[in-house]
Amino acid sequence: MTRIKFLLITLSILLISSCTTFGTIFEDNSIESRVVDLLEPIEEANQPAKINVDSHNLYVLVYGQVPNEAVIDQVNQAINGVPEIRKVFNELRVGNPDDVGGFSDGWISTKVRSSLTAEKGLDSKRITVRTENKEVFLMGLVTRAEGDKAALVARNISGVTKVVKIFEYID
Repeated sequence: MTRIKFLLITLSILLISSCTTFGTIFEDNSIESRVVDLLEPIEEANQPAKINVDSHNLYVLVYGQVPNEAVIDQVNQAINGVPEIRKVFNELRVGNPDDVGGFSDGWISTKVRSSLTAEKGLDSKRITVRTENKEVFLMGLVTRAEGDKAALVARNISGVTKVVKIFEYID
C-alpha cells in the first residue's frame, strides 16, 4: 500500500471515529502490526490455525481458531510483552478454521452493521463489528446504553450464535 493510500485511509478513519484521537489510531495500527508479527510464528507452527487481531483505542481483540488450549496460552504470553495495550480480549476458540464459513460470517457482519445504522439513538460509526464462526464481536467507545442496545440488535440477527461486547464505556 502506498503512503498516500495509507494516509487517506487513516484520515478517513479519523473523520469517522470522532471519539478517537489521531494518535490513538496510529497507535492501534502499530499495535495490530506488532501483535500480528508476534503471533505469525505461533500460527505457522500450530496448523491448522487462523488468528485475527483488531485494536481499538488500545483494546486488542484476538479471535479465530487454533488446534488446542496450549496455543491460546502461547498467544497470551506473546501479547503480554506489548506495553501499549490497555486490555486484551482473547476470544480464540479451539477448532479447525477450515470448518468456519467466511461467507456467512461476512453476511452476518453486513446485517449487523446495517441494523446498527438503522437503529435510532445509536451512533453506529463508533462501533466496529467482527464476526467469526457466527460469533459477533462489538468494539468501540460507547455509553453503556449504546453498548447494550448494539448487543441486543446484534443478538436479534439471524445466524448469530453469540455476541461479545468489547466496549470501552464513556459514561
